[in-house]
Amino acid sequence: MAHLPFTRPTDFLREREFGPKIEASFDFVRAHFLPLGRCLVYIVLPLLLLQGIATGLMQARMGGVLNTWRTALKNQGNQAASMQRLTEMINGPEYWLALVASLFSFTLLVLTVYGYVVLRLEKEDPAAPVTVPEVWALVRQRFVGALLSFFGLALGVVVAAAAISFVLIMLGRLLSTNPAMAVLLVFVIYGAMAYAMVVLSLFFIVQLRERTGFFATIGRCFTLVWGKWWSTFGLIVVMSILLLLLVMVVYTGTTLISAPFAIDPGHTPTVLGRITSVVAACLNSVAFMALYPLLFLALAFQYFNLVERKEGHGLHALVNSIGRQPEPLTQPRSFPAEDEGEY
Repeated sequence: MAHLPFTRPTDFLREREFGPKIEASFDFVRAHFLPLGRCLVYIVLPLLLLQGIATGLMQARMGGVLNTWRTALKNQGNQAASMQRLTEMINGPEYWLALVASLFSFTLLVLTVYGYVVLRLEKEDPAAPVTVPEVWALVRQRFVGALLSFFGLALGVVVAAAAISFVLIMLGRLLSTNPAMAVLLVFVIYGAMAYAMVVLSLFFIVQLRERTGFFATIGRCFTLVWGKWWSTFGLIVVMSILLLLLVMVVYTGTTLISAPFAIDPGHTPTVLGRITSVVAACLNSVAFMALYPLLFLALAFQYFNLVERKEGHGLHALVNSIGRQPEPLTQPRSFPAEDEGEY
């Protein structure tokens, strides 16, 4: 089966069913593995390695990944012990460095993947490659806006949660006397939140491709996903399960690297323990960079699918391209002297 090169707008803007959208994500990686990988290595990897180093040092201080999980399960339900463990975790510069680096690296990853896709889509010459400086220029231009959009979406979630809590408190007496209404109200509230989260999963590809503002992007997402929520939700679930399985394999291997050198919490970690924790965390960061673009690409192809179904941009581009192909130049044909032709 021939695979699309993904060098023309019609390779992106076309209607796809559920399976072909997942297949297109892997096909795109296959077709652009080297140039896209080069962009990720130059733009995203340095900050991800910094995040891995900070995370590894924090895990070494906490006694390793297995000790952290074991303590969390042991303290489940014990608020005092959980708060003490949380205080121990954030009581160090590694935690805050890892947190900031995680936020920045995730923003860079989203912008790099979607920026490469948008630049590839908008290239007039199908043979012209997308270079790292082009992607980096786009990432620099949109980084602050994307970061603010992250905070805006997070603030929206916090406001929604606060509003839900206020409604539940105000209706506390009514709900206590009517359990059926309480269950229905909780179902409606969490259903609305789930609906909004699935819709907003297309936020950054819409914002980057259509160059819209924050609120215009939110409205555009709701317009596109209207009537196609279940297919978008199913795509997210399937790709998330696939990535979760792959991430579990990687994390199991990296845990085996660092677990033998873990120490009891409260003791000073050895140099070897720090090194193995940092190596394991850096490998986890590299796996994150390698695997999560598949989810972003699947959402991008869902966006292109919805745009084509509702607006037919790919069909318009195909019609407009008719007659624009240059005619091949014909060379004059020379005949030998003995070839007199027919008269």
